[in-house]
Amino acid sequence: QQRPAPRDGGMFKRSWFADKFVGAAPVGTRWVRHWDLAATAKATAARTAGVKLGKAPDGSFIVGHVEMTQSEGNEVRKLIKATAETDGHAVQISLPQDPGQAGKVQSRDMVAMLAGYRAHAEPETGDKVTRAEPFAAQCEAGNVYLVRGDWNQAYLDELCLFPGGSFKDQVDASSGAFGQLMRGRVAAPIFGTY
Repeated sequence: QQRPAPRDGGMFKRSWFADKFVGAAPVGTRWVRHWDLAATAKATAARTAGVKLGKAPDGSFIVGHVEMTQSEGNEVRKLIKATAETDGHAVQISLPQDPGQAGKVQSRDMVAMLAGYRAHAEPETGDKVTRAEPFAAQCEAGNVYLVRGDWNQAYLDELCLFPGGSFKDQVDASSGAFGQLMRGRVAAPIFGTY
């Protein structure tokens, strides 16, 4: 059951990130953490991933951190809440809203759980590849940097296997965060009001 992929990557190429690691993001970076929520905790199923992506004052993009879990239900809710507390109020939180009434209820409950943070949920449109293309274009152009961390290798491994890899959660979360930044949904935080 191997999934062959080009040595340098699929839609994303490893070479695009060869010299794109930084110690920290520049001051003034606007941040969003988008969550891609898994439906089940089965080992072979999708995982829940939260990618923190920022837009720097110079227009470049910085992947600041990634959270991932194979858990479900209340454990996922605890992780999202704990991550919001760690990220702080300057990081906007973006959640997908699944279609149908159950999706609306779940997203409303998640946003309520995150009261006090800049959190919102909205439906995602288009397939995974189409949603990933704008982010991939910026990576190819050399406009995306990664803050050094223990999550870097797993993140790049998943990106470079996309769309042929088993997991797509970190790519989906990156695409969602990028979309929020590009649609102007992430405002600069108003410090001192939280």
